[in-house]
Amino acid sequence: MLKTLFSIFLFQIFTSSFALSAEKSVVFLGDSLTEGYGVDQESAYSNLIQKKITADKMDWKVINSGISGSTSASGPGRAKWLLKAKDKPSLVVVVLGANDGLRGLPVDSVKKSLNETVKILNDAKVKTVIAELYVPPNYGKDYSDKFKKVFGEVAKENKIPLMPFLLEKVAGKTELNLSDGIHPNEKGHQIIADGIYAFLKKYLN
Repeated sequence: MLKTLFSIFLFQIFTSSFALSAEKSVVFLGDSLTEGYGVDQESAYSNLIQKKITADKMDWKVINSGISGSTSASGPGRAKWLLKAKDKPSLVVVVLGANDGLRGLPVDSVKKSLNETVKILNDAKVKTVIAELYVPPNYGKDYSDKFKKVFGEVAKENKIPLMPFLLEKVAGKTELNLSDGIHPNEKGHQIIADGIYAFLKKYLN
């Protein structure tokens, strides 16, 4: 009887330890849109997604890797840095490129950097998703059209999922953005979180 109880005790310890170590992480690799510029961290879309995951009782930890001002050129180096972590991420959502577009940087350079970023993650066997981004027509329709196509091309060439436009229901709406007209406010982040979670949920289950 004592031997049986001891065996059960050891089994419980083993399974509990496994459950703790089984938590997976999803990293949002982005810029100020991801960082949550202008709102508190509790209101940033990544934190709102964590709350949804917790409510659905899934063992995923959301990591906000948003750095204001980042362009796609930072992607490869930051991807390598993520892989140096003790526990590499199970899923990375690449949300880079918005600042490139706002600055009118060459579309070919944006695509090259995004391809390098995704390749680094793919080679490390990390599931990767790329988020689609658009830019205002400041630099002309030709530039905007070419920029928009980049994300779908990167997704297709690397055989990874393409997440629909991050700001689909938020961009251009005064009531959902800060006074700069670029960064979402708390309500905007809520809408972004709803859209991202609806798309990502199938990859988290």
